[in-house]
Amino acid sequence: MKRVYILTGIILLMLQATAQEISYKEYMERVFGNNIALTAKKLDIDIAEASVKSAKIYNDPTLAVSYTNNEDWSKELGQGIEFELSKSFTFGVRQGRMDVADKERRQTLALLEEYIRNFRTNATIAYLEHIRANMMLQETTEMYNDITEVANNDSIRFHKGDIAESNWLESRMAQGIARNAMLEAEALRTKTAIMLGYFMGDITRAETLRGTGTLEISGEPAPLSEYIRTAIQHRPDIVVALSQADIAEARLKFNKAQRRPELNVNLGATYNFSNPDFTTLKAGIAIPLKFSSLNKGTRMIDETLLKQANIEAEEARLLVETEVMQAYSDFKYSAKQAETFSTEMLSDMERVVENKRKAYELGEISFLDYLIVERNENEMRQQYIDALFDKAAAWVELQHVTGFGIEQE
Repeated sequence: MKRVYILTGIILLMLQATAQEISYKEYMERVFGNNIALTAKKLDIDIAEASVKSAKIYNDPTLAVSYTNNEDWSKELGQGIEFELSKSFTFGVRQGRMDVADKERRQTLALLEEYIRNFRTNATIAYLEHIRANMMLQETTEMYNDITEVANNDSIRFHKGDIAESNWLESRMAQGIARNAMLEAEALRTKTAIMLGYFMGDITRAETLRGTGTLEISGEPAPLSEYIRTAIQHRPDIVVALSQADIAEARLKFNKAQRRPELNVNLGATYNFSNPDFTTLKAGIAIPLKFSSLNKGTRMIDETLLKQANIEAEEARLLVETEVMQAYSDFKYSAKQAETFSTEMLSDMERVVENKRKAYELGEISFLDYLIVERNENEMRQQYIDALFDKAAAWVELQHVTGFGIEQE
């Protein structure tokens, strides 16, 4: 039996030596530095900046060259070459196009902030799930070790004739069930560790990652009104909704400018090869008659889109306030659930298990009576871990709906 414990200890030490411990701060630094999806999303800013530069261009002039011959080629009369340079001038179109591009750039920035807000929350929840998996594995391992020790003792007692074979078989079956629970918890820890690697943009040896944080959240939340006020001011999705209204208004002005009359200016010269030769200069302007502007359909569409965007902005504010109220309620409820489990309660339960084990070893109770208490303690500790996780996750969600960054480890 000693050899088994020594071998188990060596294996645990080897696993611990290969583990890569990582704190929440280190984890988030690597997430924001290496995540592939986030890196690709940031390129939207470069695209928006390029669109702003593209909107600044002017209309290009047009150069035309033509050859004319009014009579028989053999007489060489009326032959000439004509050059013409023309350009269209619009009023307010370029500025309107620039305004639309700038508003879209600001919306892109807000969309990136919104993406980062959601991304930070998902990455944090993944870290908390890994911490919970670590704690669950520790609990199931402790239960497996306790039952294994009892089963080993029962094996010795059975061969000495102190207990019946049925008692020994019961403890062996319980040991197998506990081992399966431990293996399941270990698989979950590996799965959550790989997810940490995904968020950090590198899954090489990700299964060896070990988070060093805790599920403890200390401190009291601020008043609900303060969270609502802060959310209205800082939530990126509200900025996105407001920017959509700005874009609709800019497009309304841009399309209005496009309906204004244009001015086409042209300058030209014709050189005639006749005898004597001569040159003709010409200049002129042209004003397109935009009868199509009398159609109010496009203007009605723009005005309706602007009205719709303003309504959606109000809806976004209402949705934000609703989400904050729900998240605040969930956090308060989760905090009360976590408070149900006290350190004294867990210590008392541990003493009960120890007493039941001694009673079983003395033959005062059956193995089933001891096993029920052992499993009850393990279940209670797992419920406690779940309560801590729910509270931490609810706190993260409260920060998420408020628009804050997640700063507390």
